[in-house]
Amino acid sequence: FVFIFPFFFQQNEGILFQFVHKKGDAFSHISTVYEEAFFNGRLNNKTEFINRTSSTVLDILEDGSEYLQTDYMTTQNSLIQHTGDTLSWGEENSVNLYRRKNGEFYNCSSDFLPTVRNVPSFPSEKIQIGQSWQAEGLEVHDCRELFQMNEALSIPFTATYTYSDTITVNSSENHNNFEKNSESESKTLHIIDVYYNFFQDNTSEQYYKNSNFAGARGYAKQKIYWDTQKNEIDHFQEEFQIKMVDFYGNTYIFNGKSQGEVTGFTSVNSQANVKKLQETFKNYNLDNVNVSQGEKGLTLSIENIQFEPDSDRLLPSEQKKLQKIGEVLKQFNNDLLITGHCAERGTESARQALSESRAKSVADFLIKNNIRNEYHIFTQGKGSSQPVASNTTEEGRSRNRRVEITIMD
Repeated sequence: FVFIFPFFFQQNEGILFQFVHKKGDAFSHISTVYEEAFFNGRLNNKTEFINRTSSTVLDILEDGSEYLQTDYMTTQNSLIQHTGDTLSWGEENSVNLYRRKNGEFYNCSSDFLPTVRNVPSFPSEKIQIGQSWQAEGLEVHDCRELFQMNEALSIPFTATYTYSDTITVNSSENHNNFEKNSESESKTLHIIDVYYNFFQDNTSEQYYKNSNFAGARGYAKQKIYWDTQKNEIDHFQEEFQIKMVDFYGNTYIFNGKSQGEVTGFTSVNSQANVKKLQETFKNYNLDNVNVSQGEKGLTLSIENIQFEPDSDRLLPSEQKKLQKIGEVLKQFNNDLLITGHCAERGTESARQALSESRAKSVADFLIKNNIRNEYHIFTQGKGSSQPVASNTTEEGRSRNRRVEITIMD
């Protein structure tokens, strides 16, 4: 770390910025990125990316470093072609890594994730308002398809940080269009401004030699709002530009803005919650709702859910059922994943499309009834690929026509 001392800064005790959690703590990081992509100077696409990162602290080392299991999901909507009302569940990856208390990552199990490493990074001393420092970081890009590369494109940089100010906010305020589920209390957030630029050419790494990659440069400017009570980022904003070139003279420019939040959550994926929810649904006379533990969290399977024939329009009786289920879901602040399933009827492509649209219909209903906002609910369709009963009988087909709601860890 390199300190940069301004001529004047506010005289106070200063703040010790550190990532401090306990074993078993869990938190999710949801960000939205609005990006314009240019190819040889012409606008090629406008895209909205939604990135969901879910981390669980598996262990704490003697020096305070955290051993994290982190699951990444990315989905996108083309803003030129269309924009969906709900977010489809996208590509998933899982990474194990270590993070020191100052924010530095090490021993990461993936060469490609996380894409920006060691931002933020903090000194070991207390920092006063107006004080600046520098720390090393790394940009990692997956350019295997774009440049026929075998490895990740890794670009080191030096970031300059300034602890610029503090603000007092209501903890229930919405930041960056994201839903805040915490209680309505005021809290102080500490503002940290971050800037870095980077450069890389084909000679920097030997394994770039057999690719079309010729060089990359860019910059990023962030404003981080830090919560010292949680020892974690509260929310942030960023703008960036990345320019890449290949050996054929083509240029690829990506201009973007992003915003995001970090929220803690409690794992609900337990047998005790299975029993509790199953008893709740029994009291509601919801006989076709089964609760089970799964890889992503606690799953509510709504079997024989009724839509209008060969459509995604919910029947009025099912809307009443979902209203009752929605009241139960309000007890949790975890993100939701809605998965649609079909019986084996019609073509495979038709079944896939219908399962996706039915999942979206349920998600839209939950959003309309303020169970979650559109940034905390995701959808996917599985067609008829995951039956729970035989498709040779009507009873089995009714069970296979289902929607699952996963309360995600």
